[in-house]
Amino acid sequence: LKQILDTCSLCTHRSLTMSPMFFFSLAFSAACSTAVADECNAMLQTDLRSASGMMSRLDFKHALEEGGSTAIPCIIHQTAKTHTLKEQEAKWAQTWKDKNPKCQYKLWNDTEIAELAQKASPKIIWPIWEGLQPVQRADVFRYLVLWYQGGYYADVDVACKKPVDQYKLPEATNMIVGYEFGHRFPEWQRAQIKFARTEQFQQWFIASAPGNPVLLRCLELIRQRYTWKVESTLELTGPGVFSDAVHEFLEMKSPHAVENEVKVRRHPPDVHFLSYPSENLFGYGQWKMWVFAAGRVNAAPMIAADDPTEGVENMVEHHFEGSWKKDQDMEDSQKKRQALAQATKAT
Repeated sequence: LKQILDTCSLCTHRSLTMSPMFFFSLAFSAACSTAVADECNAMLQTDLRSASGMMSRLDFKHALEEGGSTAIPCIIHQTAKTHTLKEQEAKWAQTWKDKNPKCQYKLWNDTEIAELAQKASPKIIWPIWEGLQPVQRADVFRYLVLWYQGGYYADVDVACKKPVDQYKLPEATNMIVGYEFGHRFPEWQRAQIKFARTEQFQQWFIASAPGNPVLLRCLELIRQRYTWKVESTLELTGPGVFSDAVHEFLEMKSPHAVENEVKVRRHPPDVHFLSYPSENLFGYGQWKMWVFAAGRVNAAPMIAADDPTEGVENMVEHHFEGSWKKDQDMEDSQKKRQALAQATKAT
């Protein structure tokens, strides 16, 4: 910090002491003359980011614009506590091997995902690893392994219905995500069915080329929320934080995203809609994201019944077993699906 003060020749009050960072930032900004305030603030922010290892929103945008991308490698990643799966899980895992014989398949156990966290993210994820619950570590693993190695991630209760080389997506695609449901929920309904977001992206199946800034942003948001004392799995590592990272990417692609969101909140449409229509390719810079319709990744009958255009051919089938969850989590998951079915009938 002293180096910053010495370098910024037009800044005064060089005798600033080490107060908390927030107040230091305010004092430092005020100390700079109007002519060099932007330069001084940029220097300060660069220093703070390098100290924390975190990206700002501007860093994220720059990474999307400048970062080179590659095709999604044909590697299928899954994780379980050990390399020995339960009988039904083994059958679902076999569908990935049978339908994708040219792809490499890797089942990661708890020890291996910990080693990956230490190797691939020593400054962001590894320092908080011991403070994460097992289910949260499984969440983090999917983002981390795809960012570090790339490929296709699927929970062990997800079966492959169609070979990945038959998805027929645009050649430029280097990330695949999918909506969990076929339309945006009003806030009251989102709370009722215990979704994290009104337009939520599932994360039981994701694919990406390595080095994806969206996934890195997700990891950094996790670290940030951990610092904020967030403990809810949905918010800290689950579909909440993943949806936030995806929506941030999609917003950067659309110049009217904020304007459209203001209109939706002031005058909610009477019909079902999604801010970013599925079965489309969205791109920013070198990165191109394909958004699957909910029916591609969710076999729930209510998808097609409630949103016919979303009830398309299944690519994967999620069985909602959640073997790594506690019994209470399983009970809550069942209640959530029941509430969703009731809410759907009511709309």
